Amino acid sequence: MKFLKLLLTGFVILSLIFLGFVFLNLQPVDKNDTQNYTFVVAPGEKTIHIAQRLEDEGFIKNKYVFMMCIYKNKSLVQAGKFSISPSLDTQSLVKKLTSGGSSDYWFKIIEGQRIEELDLTFSKQKEGYLFPDSYLIPEYYKSDEILALIESNFTKKFNQAKQDSATKLSDQEVVILASLLEREGRTLEDKKIIAGILLNRLDIGMGLQVDAAIQYARDSKHKPDKYWTKLTKADMSIDSPYNTYKYRGLPPAPICNPGYDSLYAVFHPTETDYMYYITGKDGQMYYAKSLDEHNLNISKYLK
Repeated sequence: MKFLKLLLTGFVILSLIFLGFVFLNLQPVDKNDTQNYTFVVAPGEKTIHIAQRLEDEGFIKNKYVFMMCIYKNKSLVQAGKFSISPSLDTQSLVKKLTSGGSSDYWFKIIEGQRIEELDLTFSKQKEGYLFPDSYLIPEYYKSDEILALIESNFTKKFNQAKQDSATKLSDQEVVILASLLEREGRTLEDKKIIAGILLNRLDIGMGLQVDAAIQYARDSKHKPDKYWTKLTKADMSIDSPYNTYKYRGLPPAPICNPGYDSLYAVFHPTETDYMYYITGKDGQMYYAKSLDEHNLNISKYLK
């Protein structure tokens, strides 16, 4: 009996300590700092990541108490732009973040998309330079302002990828080659190897033989219901500067909007003796140094 009383007393003490801890961490970080700051929540961002950022940026005292409030309210933080203050207590902050932000909207560009696949209309001259990312667009922005926002992000990412690169390609050639890699490779490692292969072909004047470029040419002639579908034998004979089986060198312009990994791969290609590559039916990449090896890979992994 005495043991049970001690156990109960201990439980009560621990409960009081816990409640005190929660109460203290529900209080504002700084009730005197009433200035509003912008806090952006990206679409699909995990609650734990949001909580960590709120704690790191000085809006809450404890990320776990914040998450406990989210769970208690049975609600989710909404994506958007919020105006919040360190003077808000955690419960008020939760209410604000779960009731929706400003009327700004998110615009997403996916790696490998071509301009026609985007929801907004841009000039074809911008193909390849619309950096794939999620953009929070103010509702009052006009098309030129949206474009400037996206171009600014492209320049930043392009320069990051370019660091420590010894490439002799022009910036335009980099973007064109990166657009090919975006459609031809999946992982950064594969893209770096394919970049090395395509550069090997360029060095000896060999045709690049990139199927994605022919898909681009075909779909530019007649707008299809779905882009990037499998090529037919007739497609291979398309007379276009994008037909890299018929014409040597790079295509005249990018075929899609490449992401960071594709840009990085062009700037930092893997030096290799490979001259050929295929994507097998299993989704894996297979490389070859000679045409005989390449044909063997085709018979093993594509037929």
